[in-house]
Amino acid sequence: MQPREMRFARIDGTEVLVEVKSATEAKAAIKELRHKKKELALLKRRITSQELRARRTVARAEDAARREARRRGLFAALRRISRVFIRKKALPDLNGIRRDLEKTEEILHNIESCIIQLEGRLLG
Repeated sequence: MQPREMRFARIDGTEVLVEVKSATEAKAAIKELRHKKKELALLKRRITSQELRARRTVARAEDAARREARRRGLFAALRRISRVFIRKKALPDLNGIRRDLEKTEEILHNIESCIIQLEGRLLG
């Protein structure tokens, strides 16, 4: 996911940089950052549900493999041999999903810290 460009803030990787020159720009930057925070929170929810679906898929595949391994007899052996030649669907990459979730959480944390810093400068 590529975040949309913002006027006063920039996101490089997980780093959030804000560049303002006046109090009005700081207020606009805070609004912009709050909006971006909401966007990323929605993305985080989407990634979390994707992770849950992936975990279920992997668990089902592991359970099916365990059940198949327990079966004995001629027909079970023939079924295992025939499944060697069938193309299997790739299981979801849980580590990649987890990395995306951690990256999103870190960006959200950095946005929150930028908002706090800007509000502190406005008050002081």
